Amino acid sequence: MRRWVWVVAVLVWGLVGGAARAEFGGLPGYAGSDRCAECHPEVYAQWRLTPHARMLVDATRDPFAVLATDFHGGIPFEREDIAYTVGSHWIQKYLTRIDGVLYVLPKYWNISDRKWEPYSIWNWREQPYNVYCDGCHAVGFDAETQSFFEPGVGCESCHGPGQKHVDTGGRLSEIVNPANLPPDRAVMVCMACHTDGRDRASGKYPFPVGYKPGDDLADYFTDFFMPKPKSNRWYWGTVDFRERNRMWYFFQSKFYSSTRACEVCGFDRGITQKAERYMSRTEYCGTCHKFRFEKFTAHSGHPPEKVGCADCHVPEMAKPGKTYSIHDHKFDFSQPPPPCTTCHEPGSVEGDVCAHEPSDFHLSRVKYPRQLSMEEACVYCHNTDLKESRDEAWARREIRELIDRFIVE
Repeated sequence: MRRWVWVVAVLVWGLVGGAARAEFGGLPGYAGSDRCAECHPEVYAQWRLTPHARMLVDATRDPFAVLATDFHGGIPFEREDIAYTVGSHWIQKYLTRIDGVLYVLPKYWNISDRKWEPYSIWNWREQPYNVYCDGCHAVGFDAETQSFFEPGVGCESCHGPGQKHVDTGGRLSEIVNPANLPPDRAVMVCMACHTDGRDRASGKYPFPVGYKPGDDLADYFTDFFMPKPKSNRWYWGTVDFRERNRMWYFFQSKFYSSTRACEVCGFDRGITQKAERYMSRTEYCGTCHKFRFEKFTAHSGHPPEKVGCADCHVPEMAKPGKTYSIHDHKFDFSQPPPPCTTCHEPGSVEGDVCAHEPSDFHLSRVKYPRQLSMEEACVYCHNTDLKESRDEAWARREIRELIDRFIVE
C-alpha cells in the first residue's frame, strides 16, 4: 500500500521530469574542482577520496555512489528516484527532486549493518535540502536561487572562488590558501560548517550565507546555541570567538562517533544504537575498503589486534613534514594538542600545552615521525631485535607474497 501511495505522489509532485537539475547554478566566480585538478593533480587525487568530496554525489553521473543494495517492496522509492547520495561512512542518505527542490528520502542506508533504517519518515517534506544543507554540502550556494555551483565540499569550499585564479594562470593573489591566513581566520574556514548558528542576512539558513574563506565569520554568522557552561569540559559560557573555537574542537572530537549528530537537524547516525561508540582508524578505513577490511588478516598478514591500516599505509605528511596532510583521505586528527591560548586568553591559564590529549579525539597518534613508503613502514617495525637483516628489498618481497596470497584467497 505504501508503495502505491508513493507512486501516486510521484505523479502528483513531478518527481521524474519537471524542473530537473534546477539546483545547479550558484554564485559566479567559481571554477570547479575539476579545473583545480589540471594544475594540482596530486592534491586533487587525495581530496577525491575524502569524505568531503563524497558528501554530496550526483547519483545520475556516478550510479556506483549508491551503496544501498536492497530495494525491496518495503522501501517507498526506487533506486532510479535517487538524485544524490549524502555521506559515505556510518550511513548514507538519499535525495530526490520534487518540483526542482531536493529532499532527503524517508529511509537511510546503514552502511556497516547493510540495512535500511527510518529517517524523518513523517516530516521529510518539511526540511528541503536546498535550504537546510546546501550551504555546507555544496560549493557556491546562491541564496536567491537556492542553487549551487558544484555538489560536495569541493576545493573552493576551503580556498574560495577560483575562476580569477584560473584565468590569470594561477596568480596566487587570486586564491585563498588557509595556511597563509591568520590563525583565527584559518580556523573559521572549518567553523563555517562545523559549528552552528544562522545567517545574519535573513536568519533563514543554518549556515553563513555569503561567507568566503578569509572573511570574518562573525560578519555572516549569528551567535550559536550555547550548551551548559563547562559541559564536557569544552564550553565556558563566553559566547565569543574562543567559545566557537571550543565548539569546533568538540565537534571535531566526535567525527568518529556512532552517535554524532548533525548540528542542523540533530540527526543521530546510529538511531538504533543507543550506546556511543567510536570507530577505530582501521574501522574508518573499512567503511570504504570493505573487502580488505573483512579479510584484514589475509590482506595485511597481521592480526587486527596487532596492526592497523595506518601502520602500513602511512598518512600523507604536509610540507614541511611535521603534520598530516588535510587533503589525505584518512582524515587524521591525531595531531599534537594545541596551545592553551587557542581557546583561552593569554595569561589566563598556567603553562603552554593544552590539557586535552589526543585521546579526546578518540585516536592515538600515528607513530611515524615522517612520511614513509610502505616498504619503509615494514622495516620500521621489523628491523628491531632480529638476527636477520630486514631491508626494503625484503619488505618488497614480503608485500608481493602477501598480495599474491590475498588474491588467491
